[in-house]
Amino acid sequence: MSGSGRPLPTPDAEDLRASVRDYYTRRLDDATRSGSGCCPPGATNVVFDASPNPMPSFGCGDAHALAAVAVGESVVDLGSGAGLDAFRAAEAVGPTGRVIGVDMTPAMIAHARAAAGRLGLAQVAFREGRIEALPVEDAVADVVISNCVVNLSTDVEGVLREAFRVLRPGGRLRITDTFRRGPAVADPTSGGWCACVDGAHDPATLAAQARRAGFIEVAVVGEPPGAPACGDTFSATLCATRPQIEALAPSDLAAAGALLEAVGLPTQGWSAPTLLHWGVRRDGRWVGVIALERHGEHGLLRSWAVAPDARGSGVGEALLRHALRAAAELGLRSVSGLTTTVPQRLAAAGFREVARGALPAAVHASPELQGACPDHARAFLREDLG
Repeated sequence: MSGSGRPLPTPDAEDLRASVRDYYTRRLDDATRSGSGCCPPGATNVVFDASPNPMPSFGCGDAHALAAVAVGESVVDLGSGAGLDAFRAAEAVGPTGRVIGVDMTPAMIAHARAAAGRLGLAQVAFREGRIEALPVEDAVADVVISNCVVNLSTDVEGVLREAFRVLRPGGRLRITDTFRRGPAVADPTSGGWCACVDGAHDPATLAAQARRAGFIEVAVVGEPPGAPACGDTFSATLCATRPQIEALAPSDLAAAGALLEAVGLPTQGWSAPTLLHWGVRRDGRWVGVIALERHGEHGLLRSWAVAPDARGSGVGEALLRHALRAAAELGLRSVSGLTTTVPQRLAAAGFREVARGALPAAVHASPELQGACPDHARAFLREDLG
């Protein structure tokens, strides 16, 4: 089993990557001569430009249909192959934009670079590398796209974390890929994996992995209507957004505090200098907030609230993960939390339920434990912040 949640044809990830690299090197040679493809029946395999310099695609759909790429934006293409989707993105962003294609197959990179030169697309660059460790700077992309590549990875969660890293806050993720109705293939073969069949995603699993990576507004779009038979593969697109989590300024605290009051959470100590505050704004209003109260080497979650119309979008989970990352970066030894409404959310995030007396002594100075939070609130503690 891999970080993708699917059985692998081989326990050696590097051996599988080598098989994928060799497979697509051969397919590139075949495609440039004959326009042949490699994906399952019904998938899209087109030659963008026929002779004398074809640009083959090994995609399974349209990575751009839901991306809404605009002039001047920056795009990163995961598994850019021979360059077709990167070139389409270059047309959309224009000369003021930027496109970075990343692929691990040297023959694909060489083909794409040559085509970019012929087309005079100076805004496109191709970099050799793995999509699980992108050779791309932090927070540079407005859009991350991919077309029938992520299913080939042995570490899908690693790919999603990397996509999150290179996206700017508010950036969009659009992964067009193969999906499978029903359970994963129990005994995948190398050939079936390379052909984007045996490693096809379960839609719910991929969506959950995207949420764990920190994305919000996660959905798999384009599943076929009706009830495909168990085991059928199909093309669809994972759509998600990197939340625009902001540190609240002092001038924001009153407006954000109004959200706490609206959902019935206490505001005692909300403006205290010991608190770090973050929030997500939508259409000019705060739809999610969280605070971290520092007490020496220990932290306490405060004021974790999401507006009713934003619930279910992943805003709350994204805020919690952000606060935990901040706690780790600050070198805190633990983070505590009190709740009357979402114990399961804290448990799912790695907290364990404890008696109030078992919370670090330092956090007992908080207004939360001095009467702001009701006595029947359940106490949680997380000490592993790595």
